[in-house]
Amino acid sequence: MFSYASVMVPRNLLHALATISIILAFITVEAKAEDYYKFPLRISRNNRYFEDQNGRPFLIHGDAAWSLIVQLDLKETEFYLDQRKAQGFDAVLVNLIEHKFAKNPPQNAAGNAPFKKPDDLSTPNEDYFAYADAVINMAANKRIIVFLAPGYLGWNGGDEGWYEVFKKNGRKKLRQYGKYIGHRYKDYANIIWVVGGDYTPSWFNRWTVDELAAGIKEGGASQLMTAQCGAESSTGPFGKRHWLDFNIVYSYAPDLYKHTLRAYQKEPIKPFIMIESVYEGEHNAQPLRIRKQAYWSMLTGAAGHFYGNNPIWNFSSPVKVFQTDLKWKDELKSRGTREMAHLWRLFRNEKWNELVPDSENQILLEGYGEKGTDRYSLAAATKDGALTLVYIGATRENKIRIYCRCISSCIKAFWYDPTSGDKTPITVPVLINSTSKKEFTMPGKNKGGDEDWILVIRGKTKIRL
Repeated sequence: MFSYASVMVPRNLLHALATISIILAFITVEAKAEDYYKFPLRISRNNRYFEDQNGRPFLIHGDAAWSLIVQLDLKETEFYLDQRKAQGFDAVLVNLIEHKFAKNPPQNAAGNAPFKKPDDLSTPNEDYFAYADAVINMAANKRIIVFLAPGYLGWNGGDEGWYEVFKKNGRKKLRQYGKYIGHRYKDYANIIWVVGGDYTPSWFNRWTVDELAAGIKEGGASQLMTAQCGAESSTGPFGKRHWLDFNIVYSYAPDLYKHTLRAYQKEPIKPFIMIESVYEGEHNAQPLRIRKQAYWSMLTGAAGHFYGNNPIWNFSSPVKVFQTDLKWKDELKSRGTREMAHLWRLFRNEKWNELVPDSENQILLEGYGEKGTDRYSLAAATKDGALTLVYIGATRENKIRIYCRCISSCIKAFWYDPTSGDKTPITVPVLINSTSKKEFTMPGKNKGGDEDWILVIRGKTKIRL
């Protein structure tokens, strides 16, 4: 029998060895439990998605948190980030400086303004930016990407943002400000820059975006950069800019999928994300709409998407676009949040980065609804056929038909409920070429009371999308 005496090992050494073993085991468990990505992100070799420095695909699953830096103190900020991290969000969209949507804009919760002289870009306030540093570092420690808007322009260039201030300061001061923040944040690996914001300046005034972007680059910042325009894709106004690393889709159209598919087909090829469509709690948005725009984006080739909620994006600011009595902390567990978590769980376990949109309905033959409306279904599949996903956007029929000859064998198939995350297995015989179509009948209403479902088929395909 084993005993301490039989091997003559000192008890204190055994204790030390045991402690080391526990520490090593803990480190191993933590490494497995937490998907560790090495930042900064970069663009994949095929220009379709983002990956970390080790080449691991990174799905942008973002939350709009525009007023985070100015409206909350650090304790509240940590609470918010911890909640969102636990719910699967890995990115937040944040204003570095806020012009309107806060308790005392442009001051932060500590009472510090971004500039020592009001609206003078050449007088940055160290205390303000040190606080912003703390927020961005906190996100970095939680492995959260910050899509940082260094100077949100504001809807139609109005008082919501900094457009008029930028024009008043002129080119030199604007570039100087860009250089200041570019130098300050050049070593922050969890930042992605988003210049512009809710507005596309006229051709004559696009220097308000270009000078800021140029200044950031001059300051030494080498992180990825994009632009947000006024409810349109960034490819039109800024598509030829050398600093535009990837594209953004921003649309409230009921046929959002047309805009995302157009971004996928745009040449030269660049990744794109759906950065904004209808927010939960605004525009009388129903849960079905929030789900549709997310699944439509993912199945038309997006490298990720952002979800938004009122009052979370402004953190219950007294100034609101859409009035609400809801509190931001309560909304962290909203229905939209829960259903976005189901989307994240589905895609994180699949080869989402290899999906190719079924833009010509080569797979989904019938039951895709009516193009140009919000009652539309679409499919995507990997080129090797290992995975086919079909999002049924509440069609007028309760059946869809899949082209059987594109699938030589079916390993597994199930219905995925986007409102609960439940899976309903489907008994599917081997799909052979004897029949050109295979009919699938939807299970009825999902647990949320709607009719949208995701059909997941694992098998092999012969078709080239």
